[in-house]
Amino acid sequence: MLQFQQGDEASFRTLVDRYKQRIYAFTYRFLNRSPEAEDIAQEVFVKVYFSRDTYRPTAKFSTWVYVISKNACLQALKKMGSNVSMNERRSDTDLEMVETIAGSGDDNPSERLLNDEKSGQIADAISRLPESQKMAVLLKRYDQMSYEEMAEVMNCSVQSVKSLLFRGRSALKEYLKEYFRED
Repeated sequence: MLQFQQGDEASFRTLVDRYKQRIYAFTYRFLNRSPEAEDIAQEVFVKVYFSRDTYRPTAKFSTWVYVISKNACLQALKKMGSNVSMNERRSDTDLEMVETIAGSGDDNPSERLLNDEKSGQIADAISRLPESQKMAVLLKRYDQMSYEEMAEVMNCSVQSVKSLLFRGRSALKEYLKEYFRED
């Protein structure tokens, strides 16, 4: 990023190549697998490009780009409105695009179908969380951020992050208890 700030345009391409998958995955999950996620991810990099002079090396670039991503997602959710149901924003083929949370990719079609169904149930449960809890769960589970990095992205204390994660995980257990109960 520092090289890009000094006018090296090729450095920007390197940043995009390095972060595009992670940012797209984050926006995709946060926006409940909305087809708009790809546009929002592209918008993030446009904002990075035009905000290059505001970046300060006191923060890691990854933290800075996630803050931009978070803000872009929150703006997109406001534009979409709460009257659009998650089912209207998700197509059946989206399940194939989400990594299987409940298990690894199997060659057995019935196991793969079951894992896809479990992934869908988990994604639905995550989408029901309040935005701050959903953000904490996604940053920890999928982006493997430390509590400190999460606190920076979410603009809150480490203790708040831990509390949000605890409440988010508790809510997920409650939402999923019927689906994943042991027989």
